[in-house]
Amino acid sequence: MSLFNELKRRNVFRVAIAYLVIAWLLAQVADLAFDNFGTPEWVSKTVLFLLLLGFPLAVFFAWAFEITPEGVKKEKDVDRSVSITSPTGRKLDYFIIVLLVIALGYFVWESRVSDRVPVMASADASIAVLAFENMSPDPENAFFAEGISEEILNVLSSIDGLRVASRTSAFSFANTNTPIPEIAAQLDVAHILEGSVRKQGMRVRITAQLIDASTDTHLWSASYDRNLDDIFAVQEEIAVAISEALMGALGMGQITVSAPTDDMAAYELFLRGRQLFYQRGEADTLENSIEDLQAAVVRDPEFAEAWSYLAASLRTQTGYKLMDVATAGVYIRQSRDAADRALVLDPTQALAVAVLGQIARDTDRLEEIVLLDRAVALAPDDAGIIMWAAETLFHAGAYLDAALPLYERAYRLDPLSGINNGVLGISYLVAGQRELGHQHIRRAADLGWPYATQTAALEYVWTGEIDAAVEVSRKFWVDDGYYESIELDLARDIDEKVLRREMTSDELAEVFASTRYLDGDYRTHSYYYQVLGDHDRMFDAWLAIEADFMHTTRNVYIPSGRVVMEHPRMLEVAEKLKLFPVWETKGYPFGCERVQDDIGDHLSCPNWPE
Repeated sequence: MSLFNELKRRNVFRVAIAYLVIAWLLAQVADLAFDNFGTPEWVSKTVLFLLLLGFPLAVFFAWAFEITPEGVKKEKDVDRSVSITSPTGRKLDYFIIVLLVIALGYFVWESRVSDRVPVMASADASIAVLAFENMSPDPENAFFAEGISEEILNVLSSIDGLRVASRTSAFSFANTNTPIPEIAAQLDVAHILEGSVRKQGMRVRITAQLIDASTDTHLWSASYDRNLDDIFAVQEEIAVAISEALMGALGMGQITVSAPTDDMAAYELFLRGRQLFYQRGEADTLENSIEDLQAAVVRDPEFAEAWSYLAASLRTQTGYKLMDVATAGVYIRQSRDAADRALVLDPTQALAVAVLGQIARDTDRLEEIVLLDRAVALAPDDAGIIMWAAETLFHAGAYLDAALPLYERAYRLDPLSGINNGVLGISYLVAGQRELGHQHIRRAADLGWPYATQTAALEYVWTGEIDAAVEVSRKFWVDDGYYESIELDLARDIDEKVLRREMTSDELAEVFASTRYLDGDYRTHSYYYQVLGDHDRMFDAWLAIEADFMHTTRNVYIPSGRVVMEHPRMLEVAEKLKLFPVWETKGYPFGCERVQDDIGDHLSCPNWPE
């Protein structure tokens, strides 16, 4: 009998094929598991070596042994009359077919996942892009230099395997003398990209340097002198060079930068409008952002990203500027139109989807949650969108199981963002992690976002720590130009008297009636009455808020808020905020139940966090 026929008769070929398929599947599963658990590389190599070593052993045993009804015997000792070589071969055929189906299924699944999920970066494949220095003769071009920095950051963020620090945290070091190693330590990155931009007319000079933060040495640097309409090619060249310097071939050939507009004047308007959007909170920045972005889309109606940021600026303005319902309605309609236009041009505009989610809050809170979830899926590394999604879940019903991981994720991506620290701090207070919560709230105030300090002060009053309440509340009343009509000394004096209970609710009402102090700011009116325990006046002020007042629920879900949640008038607020459909679908906050008793229709919350 020929060797080939003998190998076939002894099922050697079948065993070899089965072994190879099994080994491949084991290698894939092991590789996936080791990546997730951070297993050292030598473990993977050892597993691969053992699998390779097993192949000749499997072939040898298939040749030398055979399965019989009496068990495994050496092939030479087998009685041919009882050999089950043929039945064993058929079983092996079926087994191989099953293995191949499993392998094919795994291959298809892996291909789809690799297209959807970024490769995890190694510890060294991380970078922060600092705001490029404006070297132009015109200081007004600072927005252009910062905009180019962000464009490069966005391109780098698209590279699989490269972790990029968020814009807000990275750009916070602009105009500081912070050493590179310290910046890298605060942002938890291994490399820093810094540079400068010089723009004169239609000519642009961009200089960039890649720095190894551990040694503070330059790994790569280059200068580019181009016409303005070549700016997108420069962004691509810089990204390719950095990818090659950090990761070799990883990411090469995948980096492309498409021009979002052919109109360079529209592009400059967009860069400035986007920068002003990020600076919201400062006087008139959102109005100016809206003007620039509107001008950009007038010049180029096909500019999808400009439409997205216009939608975001219009929607955000309703939360930063006191306005009546009619005025807010105009902003919201314009915002919806801009977001719809962006998505017609580019369905992947995550920011536009997120804006539509925020707009849905006024009519359908469940739809708001769905849209924000979709936006996060489109932009899984956008700290701002992730934070919005967390806020939506938190304010709709304190759903900490879903909201807290999103808050923490947004914070990890953007640790030097004031708002990310503040809202994370509030969620920690609700979760019972008081020390950590107060720590983040104070950090938020230091970073320029003091709006969580009122929540912290409420908690301190509840626990009897009045001095701490006064101290943290003082961080709210900073002279930042936002409250231009308020006499800050009077504001601080009344604030302390309320927190120390040295002013009655009636006296506070007289102050509001006789001065311009916080005229029309019913959010703060409601907060002070909550501190004083005057819940009727608190709800009067709360329900008087005409525009977006979702964020006021942050002062309810904290441990001291149970008395507010169980008050009958909380049902009026829930109705106005469209919360009942969410609560009936996803569950009432902390297991509260709606009851009827001697005080009427209200919520009962025996499991409220202490």
